[in-house]
Amino acid sequence: MRTLITICMNVLVIIAVVLTARIVVRYFGVLSSPAPGEALVAASSVFVLPLGLTDVRSLYGGVFDINASVMVMVVLLVEWLLSALRARV
Repeated sequence: MRTLITICMNVLVIIAVVLTARIVVRYFGVLSSPAPGEALVAASSVFVLPLGLTDVRSLYGGVFDINASVMVMVVLLVEWLLSALRARV
């Protein structure tokens, strides 16, 4: 049981890292135009729920992705709750 919880926690951390990379790429608009940036934004869009929050324009030609930021917080909260559960098992 502990191993399964640990695997889920690791997957959630990887998702959080991918979403954080998406936030950085979209924040700096120049990074999202090359092929790797476009691929990262497209691949990570699976993890972003459409919460209806509007993006904020950045000074660097991009946008601050608030929906992805909220998802990072939710994913890390779930990971933290799993760590508390794992400590009790």
